[in-house]
Amino acid sequence: MHQWTGTPRTRVVPALATVVVAAVALAGCGAGDGAPDPAATTGAAEAQVPASSSDATPVVVTGNVLGREIEMSVGPVVLDGDLAVLRVEAEATSGDDTLFVGEAFANRTLSQEDTFDGVRLVDLDAGVVREPARAADGVALASLEDDRFELGPDEEPVVGHVVFAAPASATTAVLVPYLGLVEDVPVVAADDAEGLTVPAAELAPAGLDDVVAPTAVLETFSTSANDAVSTRDTDDLVSVAIDSDVLFAVDSAELGTASDTALQAVADQLALAADGELVVVGHTDDQGEEAANHELSERRARAVADRLGEIADLGRFDVRVEGRGETEPVATEGTDEARALNRRVTVEFVPAADRSPAEVPAAGELTAPEGATVDGLAGATLEHADGLGGTQTLHVELVEVRRAGGYLVGTLDVRNDGTDHAAFVSVLGSVLDGRGELGEGGLGANNVTLLDGGVRVYPVDYLVDPAFYPDSARSVLADLSVGSLSPGVTSRVTVVWPDRGGKTVVVDVPDGSTEVTGGSTPVRFVDVPVAD
Repeated sequence: MHQWTGTPRTRVVPALATVVVAAVALAGCGAGDGAPDPAATTGAAEAQVPASSSDATPVVVTGNVLGREIEMSVGPVVLDGDLAVLRVEAEATSGDDTLFVGEAFANRTLSQEDTFDGVRLVDLDAGVVREPARAADGVALASLEDDRFELGPDEEPVVGHVVFAAPASATTAVLVPYLGLVEDVPVVAADDAEGLTVPAAELAPAGLDDVVAPTAVLETFSTSANDAVSTRDTDDLVSVAIDSDVLFAVDSAELGTASDTALQAVADQLALAADGELVVVGHTDDQGEEAANHELSERRARAVADRLGEIADLGRFDVRVEGRGETEPVATEGTDEARALNRRVTVEFVPAADRSPAEVPAAGELTAPEGATVDGLAGATLEHADGLGGTQTLHVELVEVRRAGGYLVGTLDVRNDGTDHAAFVSVLGSVLDGRGELGEGGLGANNVTLLDGGVRVYPVDYLVDPAFYPDSARSVLADLSVGSLSPGVTSRVTVVWPDRGGKTVVVDVPDGSTEVTGGSTPVRFVDVPVAD
């Protein structure tokens, strides 16, 4: 069994069983597989024995899922060697027609099977997410009992099992599409499961040798200075990218008069850096000669480093300047938007061990709202362009923002207030959000952000296994689909952000349309209370 750890760097995660230098490492598999090959785990931290509960009682949640009232029992998560098996039982308690399990609860990016493989295990204390284990062909280790896959008022409950890498704590949270973040789901040993499980090997017809059980560290991404500066925090490295179009004129390495606003936003973040190396790197787009682009990128990096040294104290840093030209694009599409994202200067540093996201200065004032403004926990009716020339009348309501671990969990409802069926609703998502990467959340809630002064904070995300997601580097910890909604039907979505502190927040959905696709319709919620 391979365990994808979601990062190519060594990082010690509290209570995480196995974190290794390589991005993919061999580890022991399910019970009965025998000892792992010692040579395959060279460099790995010694595995810890996972904590477990003795109470296998599932957590029961209810909610409206695409027009049907669903009652779901989530758990237990039953340990099986280095793996664990989650049990899910769902039943429709009302609704006029049948819902297939896969319509709501499967990961449609990777599979068309009717399973619960769209759920994720989340540890918000450790900042870790686990996706379902998959065989080498991408098929999830997930199944439904008795091949029952229909949820309807006259149907028996549907019971399913999904395999994950074993959590290291006695309980875990489970992010369930349309039903939200289900917390305190028990993690138990097989002897305490009270029959509510199946062996992991039963869900792997080809055996467990080539199974990948993804575990990834949550990362944060934010923008500031009117989106001219973007920051990615992977917990052991902070990379700040500055839009070159704000700093320089075309083909120039001379800083413009407006550059200091963006550079001051960078200098503010350096106050949270640990002593050590500070790397300033210039990047260009792919227009023009490669050699000229490389030389221009190095001159631009030098100009940024020199100016930072004038407005901030860099004496505790070993400053290194590089130019990488067009060799490291963040967006590969041949559009003006993508090329603009690739023209940048990055500043990278190791953060101080005791720093907190709440300490990052909220430089600047709130940007002007692009659309409707709503006070607190309430909603607005939006006329949403569907990207196909039509308009959908949708009511978007912010239901709750609450604290969980070091994060904030937001809940929003989207209701079709129109008279026509609303297909593939994209009112909260964008195929190309501020991260500059094509993502899988364009029909979900990946573009629901927080505003803290002049800082825009995106939902947390994580690296995904490229063997399964060839078109996406990352996935967001938010629902990936709002769904298609008949008139009057409501869809509930969940979003997770880093917690920057404060008793209230501003939740903002910016325009998510691009040159070639539709996207989120702007709406802003102000003075939103945060529940502890």
